[in-house]
Amino acid sequence: MKDKTPNQMLDKGSDGGPSAAEVATALALNRNYLAGERTLMAWIRTSLSMISFGFAIGKLGSALQDIEFKGLLGNTRTVSIKTLAYLFVVLGTSALLAAALQHWRRVRELRAMGLTHEFSVTFIVALLLAAVGAFALASLVLAV
Repeated sequence: MKDKTPNQMLDKGSDGGPSAAEVATALALNRNYLAGERTLMAWIRTSLSMISFGFAIGKLGSALQDIEFKGLLGNTRTVSIKTLAYLFVVLGTSALLAAALQHWRRVRELRAMGLTHEFSVTFIVALLLAAVGAFALASLVLAV
């Protein structure tokens, strides 16, 4: 069962044919894999939004003023726009790396259960966008 996809298992040319339980198991593994891919794509969208928002704030930082807010005890605190920009870029990049790691571990578990090896474009995109987030942070930090 490990070497065949569900569609290959349903072909009539096999010797004796797969049991209904084998087909159901293979289909369930594929559904779980695709659910993991969709989850990683959602993390990519969220992280990319945070990274781009932080980068945009950082580049507009010279035109914007610092933000002041009052704490619970009445004390006033000032947060610079650059600090907020760094926070968004670091948070987005970190979240994306954590989601990619979580996806990689879940796929490894599914493969141990019999999932056939699938090439994950989503995982590669997540890693590339994490590198873009690192470059965006470097651009903000090294900007004069």
